[in-house]
Amino acid sequence: MGWFPPRTRLALSLYILSALASMASGEEQNAYSEIGRSFFEAPVEEVSEAEFVHYLDPQDDVQSSLSDIMQLPPLPELPAPVEPAPQPEEVQSAEGPPSEASAEAKPAEDPPAEAVDPPEKKEPSDKSEGDLDLKIEDVIEEKSYGYLDYIPYGQYYHIDYWFGEATWKNSAELGFNGQTGNTISNSLRVGAKIRREGKRTIFTSEFKHLRTSDAENLTQNNAFFKHRLEWPLKLHEKWALHENTNLEYDEFKAFDLRLVFNGGLSYKPYKTDRSDWTLSAGSGFSQEFGSPQKGVIPEGSFGSDFTHKLTDKQSVTFNFDFYPAFEANQGYRFTNEASYSIALDHGLSLKLSAYDRYDSTPNNRKRNDLDYACLLLWEF
Repeated sequence: MGWFPPRTRLALSLYILSALASMASGEEQNAYSEIGRSFFEAPVEEVSEAEFVHYLDPQDDVQSSLSDIMQLPPLPELPAPVEPAPQPEEVQSAEGPPSEASAEAKPAEDPPAEAVDPPEKKEPSDKSEGDLDLKIEDVIEEKSYGYLDYIPYGQYYHIDYWFGEATWKNSAELGFNGQTGNTISNSLRVGAKIRREGKRTIFTSEFKHLRTSDAENLTQNNAFFKHRLEWPLKLHEKWALHENTNLEYDEFKAFDLRLVFNGGLSYKPYKTDRSDWTLSAGSGFSQEFGSPQKGVIPEGSFGSDFTHKLTDKQSVTFNFDFYPAFEANQGYRFTNEASYSIALDHGLSLKLSAYDRYDSTPNNRKRNDLDYACLLLWEF
């Protein structure tokens, strides 16, 4: 090394000594491992998430990120500082001295007091609207019961408590009744009808009783109970499942009590605000008690119900039900009912009705019975 200057020889000897020291300590591999590698070949070191919290997360989420990483409890929320409204002088000083053009145009603008007051006046109005919204929500929450949505009066024994919100239509009738057929007489007739239209079911129940006696003895004594339950299908609004239960009592028939039960499908071919037409078909059975005809009789059921409003105060109703037995020797039955109503005041209506019953196997009685009546109907 005699051809190097003394200063260079000193630098080389220091470099060799440092290299030998690093090799002796085993740090050469860590110190020079990156020499000759490109940027993409360099190993990626693990970085703590806590070092980049303030860069990766927004400023509002720093608290939640720190609490997740360092497992610290959340900090309490401090109320936002309320800044005083700027005064007119401060606004002018911030904007700078007015120019001559602005000084000339200043009288045409609104006074500064009116420009500053509106934000302060809007706060109480917003609060009042918020209070109204809270009150409305509180009322809705009081009437909301999850799946049932609404419970009237908060009474658990009310039917709407168990089956949800519904629309009720109730009526009672009282009037003059006449009959031709097995008996010829005039009498009084009483009845009642209940209809409940819910979101998922339609329930209808009707009861009427006719009792007549002449100067000598009782000439008429019968009662009818009809019950119908419908489940509108979600597939199509015109289709529904239905179930019917009818009870008929007549002291002057060959039976004491007749039970009719059937079910099936119903379809509405026509429905408007004024008209409603429903067709139904199904099957079931009937059984007579206190009759020569014993046992249960399987039979089909076909029906048609039509209601129409002629005017706002006049309406007509037609009903037809046909029950053919599956066996030909057991006969068939059908009923026809028609009514015409004229609305009066205070929920009262005048109703004219006729109810015809036909039985092909009367057991030595007349096959046809017709009831007609003029009634005073009260809807409530």
